[in-house]
Amino acid sequence: MSIRLSSQDNRTVRKTLHRPENLALIELLRELRVAADLRQVELADRLGVNQNFVSNVEQGIRRLDVVELRDYAAALEIPFLELAQRWEDRVVGGKPAPRRRKRAGSS
Repeated sequence: MSIRLSSQDNRTVRKTLHRPENLALIELLRELRVAADLRQVELADRLGVNQNFVSNVEQGIRRLDVVELRDYAAALEIPFLELAQRWEDRVVGGKPAPRRRKRAGSS
């Protein structure tokens, strides 16, 4: 699936469960759950969902939106920004993410 950035822009953003960034997040979430000594059902109880939800996230069947990811962090008792930074470190290997170039004429 692709998302068009704007009606005047022909560039698209790939949206898939199998992007390396998503796989890194899935791995991190599972590692954090195991490190917290939580079973999937226990994490699900904290999230107010069923165990199948957690399983689907960890198998890469279901994506989390940013609000759900924030809830996930709270349930794992890790600050959201720390979770995001640990994920970013995995994605870019500890290097700062590349900055987007400004368009000509923008300030």
